[in-house]
Amino acid sequence: MTELAKRTIFGSLFVIVVIGSILLNYWAFFAVMLVAVVIGSKEVGKLMLKEEKSSLMPWIMILPTLFYAMSVIFFAFDFIIRFLFILTPLLVALFSKNYPFEKVVVSLWTAMFFVAFPCILMMEIHRVPLAYVEGKYLIIILFCLIWINDIFAYLTGMAIGKHKLFERISPKKTIEGSLGGLVMTVLAAYLVNHYWLHMMSDLKMMGMAIVVVVFGSLGDLCESMMKRQAGVKDSGNVIPGHGGILDRFDATFLAVPFVYCYLMLCYFGSIMLMLK
Repeated sequence: MTELAKRTIFGSLFVIVVIGSILLNYWAFFAVMLVAVVIGSKEVGKLMLKEEKSSLMPWIMILPTLFYAMSVIFFAFDFIIRFLFILTPLLVALFSKNYPFEKVVVSLWTAMFFVAFPCILMMEIHRVPLAYVEGKYLIIILFCLIWINDIFAYLTGMAIGKHKLFERISPKKTIEGSLGGLVMTVLAAYLVNHYWLHMMSDLKMMGMAIVVVVFGSLGDLCESMMKRQAGVKDSGNVIPGHGGILDRFDATFLAVPFVYCYLMLCYFGSIMLMLK
């Protein structure tokens, strides 16, 4: 099987599983996100603790998964659980004899805030409509916008890319490719919303597309930074031809919190206008 065929087949299966779980029901999506948190947290541990002994990593990286599951299932204790997000790495580091404080804390906080926390927000979006739009459709749009940006950034960069965007971290990314991805993603968001979905105003949908592209691209760069520091090409090999969970969800993980804030601002902005 050629590399292109492998990427196409397993990439298609990945899309079917993710989109299918979102449409099926809340708990199907929870199961997919739980797997993403388990594997994604383990991959963070591999990247961040690479130079240290590996005995701690298998159990220490379970913690983000536990907090994710607790936060989704026990809504009433949401605040307490998120407080533990911050406190637990300090306690783990306190009782760790083999690992330096900074390695333990940075690894756990990275797994919690870069992997588990965005998944929790996606579950909240799925459960509670934002900006008067049903949550599951917002999540599908979010993933689609990220994939559109990836495709057109790659194609534009291959065609006319000359100026490096962030050569120190990702030598292949170009300014032209990033701008091409941004323009085409915003255009796609406008066309789909204006002529088909009518989910929110065209301006708000285009604004969401910009938020997704900007912070999704930063998420991609952040993961590239971790891989470069660890000296690896991919974060894992769970998806043949595509790498690990971090390789597939890096843009999503950083974009989700900012999209959530953007949608909340849109919602409360609409409320304020109605009250005037």
